[in-house]
Amino acid sequence: MMCIQRRVLLPLLMMGLLGGGAVGCGSSESATPPAVDPVSRSPADPARPPAGTWAERQLRQMTLQEKIAQLFIIRLDGLYQNAQAPSYRETTALVEEFGAGGMMFGPGTPMTQVTMANDLQRTAEIPLLVSQDTEWGVGMRIDRATTFPPAMALGATRTPSLAYRAGYATAREARALGVHQVYAPVADVNNNPKNPIINIRSFGESPELVGTMASAFAEGAQDGGTIATVKHFPGHGDTDVDSHMALPVLRFDRARLDTLELEPFREVMAGGIGSVMTGHLALPALESDASVPASLSETVTTDLLREEMGFDDLVVTDALNMDAVRREFGVGETAVRGLEAGADLILMSTNPRGAHNAVEEAVASGRLDTTTINTSVRRVLQAKEKLGLHERRYVPLDTTRRRVNRRSHEVLAAATARESLTLLNNQDDLLPLTPPDEYSTLVVKLSGTESPGEGKPFVKALSDQPAIGRVDVRRLDPRSDETDMVDHLQAAESHDLVVVASYLSVQAWSGSIGFKDLHRTFLDRLLSDGGPPTALAAFGNPYAPSRLQPTPGAVLAAYSASGPSQRAAAQAIGGAAPTPGRLPVTIPNLAERGAGETLPRVSPRRGYPESVGMDGQRLAQADSVLRAAMLDHAFPGAAMAVGRGDVIPTLEGHGYYTYEQTKRVKPTSQYDVASLTKVVATTTAIMLLTEQDRVSLDSTVATYLPEFAKNGKEDITVRRLLSHSSGLKPYLGPDERGPNPQALVDTIMAQPLAYEPGKASKYSGLNFITLMRIVETVTNRAFDVYCRENIFEPLGMDQTRFYSIDRKAQWVVPTTDTAGTMYRGSVHDPMARAMGGVSGNAGLFSTAKDLSRFAYMLTHEGRIDGRQFLEPETIARFTQKSDVPGSTRALGWDTKSPTGYSSAGDRFDVSSFGHTGYTGTSLWIDPTQGLFVLLLTNRVYPDDTSEQIQQVRPRVANEVHESIVGPPEPLLPGTVPE
Repeated sequence: MMCIQRRVLLPLLMMGLLGGGAVGCGSSESATPPAVDPVSRSPADPARPPAGTWAERQLRQMTLQEKIAQLFIIRLDGLYQNAQAPSYRETTALVEEFGAGGMMFGPGTPMTQVTMANDLQRTAEIPLLVSQDTEWGVGMRIDRATTFPPAMALGATRTPSLAYRAGYATAREARALGVHQVYAPVADVNNNPKNPIINIRSFGESPELVGTMASAFAEGAQDGGTIATVKHFPGHGDTDVDSHMALPVLRFDRARLDTLELEPFREVMAGGIGSVMTGHLALPALESDASVPASLSETVTTDLLREEMGFDDLVVTDALNMDAVRREFGVGETAVRGLEAGADLILMSTNPRGAHNAVEEAVASGRLDTTTINTSVRRVLQAKEKLGLHERRYVPLDTTRRRVNRRSHEVLAAATARESLTLLNNQDDLLPLTPPDEYSTLVVKLSGTESPGEGKPFVKALSDQPAIGRVDVRRLDPRSDETDMVDHLQAAESHDLVVVASYLSVQAWSGSIGFKDLHRTFLDRLLSDGGPPTALAAFGNPYAPSRLQPTPGAVLAAYSASGPSQRAAAQAIGGAAPTPGRLPVTIPNLAERGAGETLPRVSPRRGYPESVGMDGQRLAQADSVLRAAMLDHAFPGAAMAVGRGDVIPTLEGHGYYTYEQTKRVKPTSQYDVASLTKVVATTTAIMLLTEQDRVSLDSTVATYLPEFAKNGKEDITVRRLLSHSSGLKPYLGPDERGPNPQALVDTIMAQPLAYEPGKASKYSGLNFITLMRIVETVTNRAFDVYCRENIFEPLGMDQTRFYSIDRKAQWVVPTTDTAGTMYRGSVHDPMARAMGGVSGNAGLFSTAKDLSRFAYMLTHEGRIDGRQFLEPETIARFTQKSDVPGSTRALGWDTKSPTGYSSAGDRFDVSSFGHTGYTGTSLWIDPTQGLFVLLLTNRVYPDDTSEQIQQVRPRVANEVHESIVGPPEPLLPGTVPE
């Protein structure tokens, strides 16, 4: 065993390091963030660099043993290990004593990995070149780091800029975790549906598409500061053998290789990739000995890759612990053959010391020339110098905290997932599922693993879709038997819809990736029994649905079981995400490459503020305003919704129903919305009736209610009622309301004018009770029934309704009147109470979740769920300021005052419209930004004396508006080159 100058290793005190950051042990190197300057995309100059460079100085000082050790990449999991654990002590010895040149991290957690990386860098005499598999982001290996949809999902988007950004974001996170070389992208052309190990790791089956997307990813990864590694040269796509288990043999001639397998590698190399990984696969057309894989073949690595294709940067073998090479050649011979072939780095030898001895013996015997060793070591050292590791090899923990799993990276992952969704079948327009229909749904998860948590993001997101009712979840996995299958089939009979979610991912050492026999039997019987319609969502292997007969009613390829992909698929089923993806492979007996039915997005979706051009941190200031108000007893709790563009970035509950703090407010908590009734119910009903020519704005009220034509009211029009310029007084006192609703209505009909109609605007509940009576008269329906059937149900507002005054509902947020009487499910407004709880001026109960759908409809020109609920012209007519002198009133709605106080704050445009409610509610819409802000509070609890809501509303509106930093588009990482 050779020995490099030894250092004393300080024990890895994980908790101490996590708290205090990395500190160099006597090293002159700066403990500053790692260099993130772009790695050059130009092929390396093969000429020897100047003798004064760091790489050359190191090379001259090294012994042969030290040089050989620099060519070994050892493996370590980034999970917590005590400093005295045998595995960690062995790794430390391989770095400190053996002198390994690099290290590859396996699974781990961010802070543990970066702490280990810093600790081992401190131990190393020469900086370590740290690598990691990051094909779909650092989250591929690291918990709580960003996981992107895999290469095939990117291929389905046909959008190179997304691949570039994924590569860039991956590199930024990798560097923040101490990683310098990423083993990505995959340039294999997956034209074999039975391939058990590449599959979704490939961008597709077209060499052109694979080359374009892999090049874009590599460029992004190197602009982000890492060495990108294209793999698995010369192409691992057309095989049905997992090289972890056996040696695949590609029996193709050279012409085929040139036109298919090699084409993407050529394109990636032309862009200046920093590294190539050679694959464990045999090519008899190039290497006569069919037992010799490309990774150990001089013909492939040197003659083809280096000399013919002109690649002169780092070459790394695929992992040498794989059976494709380990069984045939043994540890030492494998390492020697790899270097003989032309590789620079030996990855994951199962016995680095034994392999090192074999290489040293090969040099001594003349089998390996020292020039070969020096050339490879020079490349390794030059790579380290280019990365700046000779000057700064440590990563401050604050860099990790700030850069890993950044919001912009999560937004990119979600956007990519949505853009990749590929709808392969949609019989009878089964999708999307939208209100007013509601589906009792059985979800059956088909899995190749026993992980109980698999599929949770999909089930949760599916349950949130408005048309999805009760959800029953079942599972078929390796533990299941025929009894389970029969039970699931019987359950399907009692549901309106079955959603089959397949979780079949690429797993090394498994040898297969398709449906298990039990899965296929279940699907065959489910689809043949004539039961409820079935939708299949493929999270992972898109080939799985091949040859299903009959085909499921809908087949959706999501390509990945990542959280973003599962949520996107659920949103697409509910109409909240489109299906723009195009299949990048051919699925036998199902779909050809390029297939995909485009469904537009028709409904709002939950998403990050940054997905619609808003700053999430600034938007959170609105939450701070609410929390401060609650501490100041302005109200015990609040529900808030913010929408912009296609997204609801905020839908939250704050605080409690009461100050006793026994029940938390949620987005589904029901509030007495008070005068929001006027716009959500009454005005909307009139809008619908005007579109149907059943009500005319300029007809007199007496046209519909002849009894109204008394005391000078004969010429008052419907328009005057809506603009609060009718001449009616604001309110009826207790002595004027009468003993029942009809008596109250009669009183309004007999009211004299309080002022000349059209000359002023005086806010009046009487106007809207009159409008309610017009709706009832014209439709011959009770007002609450009409609103339910024509507004709430069509809009999917299933928690919006009127209650009778004797209703007691513990799920409703309470209010209290001036006498101290608490109402819970009974309307707070006295005049609405006199109407029995159903009134045009107040009485509606709703939730932030429901009202966000209503507001979304208004910001989208009256469209929602693929249907035109209101015409754009109608919305414009009713929300434009009326011609009443000195008034901000529109028709039903209010508009923002251009001067002075407005509950919409200072930032909303003058074209904005909205309304408030006495109980502490408000809704404001800025059409210039496609923005709405909804606030529900019970500021009238435990009494109605607090007026702080007058300051809270505009402050919340201002904070929301000021969070806008750009158009309603995703804020994504990286700047894509022209």
